[in-house]
Amino acid sequence: MACAFLVKVGLTGGIGCGKSTVVGLFRNAGWQALESDQIVRDLLATDPVIKEAIRKRWGGEVILEKGGVNRRAVAEHVFANKNDLLWLESLLHPLVRSAWQGEVASRPDVNWLVEIPLLFEKSLETVFDLTVCVSSPPDVVETRMAARGYTGEEVDRRRQRQMPLEDKMRLADHVITNAGSLEFLEQQTKRLIAQISGIQS
Repeated sequence: MACAFLVKVGLTGGIGCGKSTVVGLFRNAGWQALESDQIVRDLLATDPVIKEAIRKRWGGEVILEKGGVNRRAVAEHVFANKNDLLWLESLLHPLVRSAWQGEVASRPDVNWLVEIPLLFEKSLETVFDLTVCVSSPPDVVETRMAARGYTGEEVDRRRQRQMPLEDKMRLADHVITNAGSLEFLEQQTKRLIAQISGIQS
């Protein structure tokens, strides 16, 4: 049966909670999906205006030899200084939002999932039909981030710049719990996708 309507889902969650894995599961189910973090990475790697603005702000040490932006070095600045964070957000966020909104508008005939870490912080939930939050216990997050080379202090600084995960869970229409088992994460995500498909039918 053809879908009666199409859905735009906003996905958020805490640092290291597994948002990208959930995005992949939606893609495997046939959804179009975008990750704000990937859009940021692309801008930092390719946009000369952004790279020059960042170089002027923090100096040549944040620019890689190959010409891209050293995201880890930038993070050291923005997560230690609120004014630096606000400056970077004012530079990037309008471009990121324009990019994903343009992509979504170009394909109104499909279901969309858009990953936005600061979905609720930036009051973007009203743009979507449904919101989903991916959560993980703190110890699981710390283990996962340590495997990526992040210290506990770095994780804490990032958490402090975001809305508490408990608040995101409360605001979201649906919560997916990622306690460390990929199978459990897949089960919940597939169940949610099936639930949405049932509403559409």
